Amino acid sequence: MIDYFLFDLDGTLTTEELLPRIARAIGVEKEIAELTELTIAGDIPFEYSLRHRVDILNRVPVSTIQDIVADVELDLHILSFLQQRSDRSLIVTGNIDVWIAKLVMKIGVPVISSKAHVIDDRISDLYEVLDKGLVLNQFSGKVCAVGDGHNDLGMIAGAAVGVAYGGIHSPARTLLEVSTHAIYDSEVLCRFLSQL
Repeated sequence: MIDYFLFDLDGTLTTEELLPRIARAIGVEKEIAELTELTIAGDIPFEYSLRHRVDILNRVPVSTIQDIVADVELDLHILSFLQQRSDRSLIVTGNIDVWIAKLVMKIGVPVISSKAHVIDDRISDLYEVLDKGLVLNQFSGKVCAVGDGHNDLGMIAGAAVGVAYGGIHSPARTLLEVSTHAIYDSEVLCRFLSQL
């Protein structure tokens, strides 16, 4: 039996990647899209990409980004699965706590994320970039991890059950190489996980 379920947020629980959504809303879509694609594929390091994306998106207030992110659509199958197991489910995201704060309140499941300080409604310091592989060290027992991008690699590779999820886009090639399963539909995913 699985003791904990760890889920990526962007493109897994959400029906779209968050940073491109923010970028569209503030007119920097091309810059962010290129970085996001390279990051998901594992062509550039996640921390470098996140810091660069923060520099670009810091042109607008944190409160504006929170409002943009708060309205993102969630996959209802996955959300229901997580909420029914909220005592042993977590969202593990490289996204930044202050950007996703309003969205997190709607989800109702604990979240582990990157962290930033805010001064005058702008990020002043991105002081912790989450390494998802290290998150597994916090849990004893069997873990199932679900994600779609290269930054999920350590979490997927170290889990007893690692699912490369392709509900929004194809999972990163590197995830497919280390995952125990690849699933491309959220309803199928939740049925599978319910049997663990």
